[in-house]
Amino acid sequence: MDPIHVSVQEMYAGTQDEYESFLAELDRSLSPRPPDMLYGKFAALDPGPDTLVLDAGCRHAVQACELHGRFGCRVVGVDLVEDNLREARRNIAERGMGDAVEVSRADLHDLMFPDATFDLFWCRDVLSHMEDLPRALASIARVLKPGGRGVIYAMFGTNLLTEEEAAVLWPPVATVPRNMDRAFFESALESAGLSVMEADELGSEWREHGEEHESRITSKQLLRIARLRRNRDAFVARYGEKNVASELANCHWGVYQILGKLSPVVYTLAR
Repeated sequence: MDPIHVSVQEMYAGTQDEYESFLAELDRSLSPRPPDMLYGKFAALDPGPDTLVLDAGCRHAVQACELHGRFGCRVVGVDLVEDNLREARRNIAERGMGDAVEVSRADLHDLMFPDATFDLFWCRDVLSHMEDLPRALASIARVLKPGGRGVIYAMFGTNLLTEEEAAVLWPPVATVPRNMDRAFFESALESAGLSVMEADELGSEWREHGEEHESRITSKQLLRIARLRRNRDAFVARYGEKNVASELANCHWGVYQILGKLSPVVYTLAR
């Protein structure tokens, strides 16, 4: 984007009332959608008690439990990280959902389930980590019944993200660079036999909603970036260089959504 040149006279022209009116307009909410709109996308797939759902990359099973709680469906979650599964089993037990929600260790590249096992699938913010994205998507498609559907939430870099920023951002958060390219991602979906029914680009909506209504997590991440930079050596000495690098990148991941350098897309898909 070419810079817009403004003179000193132009910058300070106008009255204070005009400027405050401009700020008041900027401070008016654009009604951003919250993160739980994902469940609305999933509800459109008509899940119910007879529906078997794959949670591909379930982490702590919080969303798997929410899917069962909202829709009554049975959920099988898979994750590659044993610490995640340990926490997932604890969460399932605490919610008393052991009869309807289960988790196991599995690699999305090579799911161990028979063909056409699941009615629906759910996959949130996981596929950026896949070493072979087309293979992982094909594995998910294989275990989905013909006509089965699913929801994927995925993050992408935009044309505002510079190569230098991307080169620093991806490695500490275990991200495979090509997976952050939307064109490559959608080509992999097509190769896997997953048809895009809807692609809803969210931009900064979730982050705006968080600032307006909930956790103000992006503001906190800005402060964390500042503190990590000012006191980096002390944090590295206490928590280790990799943990510090990962958290610094994670904070930028959030802030970059507000700045338009990263943008998530929610896909509704069918096999």
